[in-house]
Amino acid sequence: MTHKERLYKALKSECEAEINEGLLTLDMCFTKATAIGEHTSKHFLEEAMKALDNVTAGRDKLDTLETYYNDSTLLNKELLND
Repeated sequence: MTHKERLYKALKSECEAEINEGLLTLDMCFTKATAIGEHTSKHFLEEAMKALDNVTAGRDKLDTLETYYNDSTLLNKELLND
């Protein structure tokens, strides 16, 4: 595996981990209320919003990575020039 392939794999893993962590927290908010430390509605909403932000950010990063770089190319220069 080349360093470019390893970097792509590492970045993709980081994005997927961010998504999965956010989804796990949202799952806990929706199904296991006692899993969130403080049980106030404000704290619940804050934790759920942070999780949603993580999912969104991770998905955006992953989409960007896959749009401009994938397993077979270094950079899709045609997209950059549009």
